[in-house]
Amino acid sequence: MANRTRALARAFTGLTLITYLLVVFGAVVRARGAGPLCFGELVPALDLGVVLEWGHRALAGSVSILLVGLSVWLYQDRRAWAACRALLGVSFVVLAVQVVLGGLTVLKLLASWTVTSHLLVGNAFGVCLTLLSARLFELAEAQDDTALSAPVSPTLRGLAWGIAGLYLAQMTLGGLVSSRFAGLVCPQWPACAGDMFFPSFGGLLGLQLSHRLVAYALTFAIAAFAWGAWDHPRLGGRSRLLLLLVIVQVALGIGNVLLRLPVEVTALHSATAAALGAATALVVRDAARARTAPPLAAAPTPAALPEIVA
Repeated sequence: MANRTRALARAFTGLTLITYLLVVFGAVVRARGAGPLCFGELVPALDLGVVLEWGHRALAGSVSILLVGLSVWLYQDRRAWAACRALLGVSFVVLAVQVVLGGLTVLKLLASWTVTSHLLVGNAFGVCLTLLSARLFELAEAQDDTALSAPVSPTLRGLAWGIAGLYLAQMTLGGLVSSRFAGLVCPQWPACAGDMFFPSFGGLLGLQLSHRLVAYALTFAIAAFAWGAWDHPRLGGRSRLLLLLVIVQVALGIGNVLLRLPVEVTALHSATAAALGAATALVVRDAARARTAPPLAAAPTPAALPEIVA
């Protein structure tokens, strides 16, 4: 039974990696200007743009088929099915929304709201699969929820949720910056233009500056969380990974500006953002289900100390 559950965990991990590859593939399609039509043919005459767009659609269809197949396999493992069916159901709902948004992105000719929504829901689907894979590995190793985490303080737990909120805001802003072609409205870093850091918060300029400010806030929040969780047996390693990913992501964002949005850096930026989302989901999950650390005991007052008899 454990071997089958472990094989399921590995299979879902593979599907998770394919899904994140699909998210990055979508970013490359948009960056290359390869969407949204395939000229009314199932397999049209091929050039680079068509290969990217058609390949993106084919990979997306493969993900859907694989999820159905793995779900049938999961159903045969009764213990794993009982533990994962709710999250699996959410995954199917999110996938259905993503398919609809993919169609709208084509029909609306890459409208900003469809591109951004497609990005957000695609990453949400990847997070669902990440959590499914992690749960299956835990079941295979016969770990129960109470044994997974040492206690965490309410402050650290709240900070984990704050990181999740900042990440969501940053992904939304990043999608809008990309889909509205605002990546170079501030052509410099750390300043925006010349010696001005914040020349205006109106229009596309405000969108780009907001994206930068939330990136700084997210980096600071993750650094604070990593500091607080550094020695935690469960969260310590994951918090350090989270810190490494956000540092790499900031560096890639800066490189995107200074190098004028090369496709390769844009793809790496999208890949790291997806990895950051997966790591954030795991950290929030573990922090949320861990026991609350008891408050520090108050120091005894002088009146409570035993009297010393000479």
